[in-house]
Order: sequence, then structure tokens, then C-alpha cells
Amino acid sequence: MVLYGNDDRYLKLVHAVLPVSHTDGKATHVTEFAKEGERPTTTPPTPVAYGPMFGGPPADTLWMRLSYHADTARDETEVSAATSTDGAHWVHTGVWTLPTSSRLRIGLVAQNAAGALARFDYVHTYRR
Repeated sequence: MVLYGNDDRYLKLVHAVLPVSHTDGKATHVTEFAKEGERPTTTPPTPVAYGPMFGGPPADTLWMRLSYHADTARDETEVSAATSTDGAHWVHTGVWTLPTSSRLRIGLVAQNAAGALARFDYVHTYRR
């Protein structure tokens, strides 16, 4: 899943297939929660700063959850991620923030190379 502003401003929660350099071309499967966007701690803000964090274990069936919060006091967008292998027990990955400068749209994403098949049978959005 992706919360997308543009190609240099997004947050993604994905099942990623990463090459492992020391294992003769084998790959490892991980759950990745990443962001690309402004780095507000630099002046002027660095437009393309990428950061991944790795969450719960990947699985053939994986529930993914993104929770969005608009922090108007700080003019930031906060997004937290969680995954589950059974739909009941959740592993919370962490929180990324981006300066609030434009609306983020929700979408589905596939990137880079073959290695994982995604089927979505339930996508739900709601307000808390």
C-alpha cells in the first residue's frame, strides 16, 4: 500500500523482496514501512530523503494497516504502520512524519522486480 503525494513524497507499507549479496542470488522477504520526502531538519529541506524500517514477519497472507493522523499543531502528517499474519495479533512497525504540504492519496504499489504476488481481497478506509 502507498500513501502517495508524488514520486518524491510518499509512504509505503509493502512486502519487499530484497537481494542478499552473500547468498548466490537468493532473496529475503521482509515487511517494509518506508518514506520518501522532505527532510525538514535541513535548510532548505532536502527534497529526496529515503528511509526504510522493517516490521513484522512476511507471510503468504498478510494484513496491513496504515493509520493517518494530521498533527495541525506541528503542521505534520503522521502515519503509523502495523502488520498481522492472522488478522488478530498486530506487530506495530513505527511512525513516519512528513511536513503537511499536500494531500496524500491511497493506492496499491508494485515496484522493482518479480518475486511476490499480491492479491487484495479487502481494502477498507474509515475515520476514527
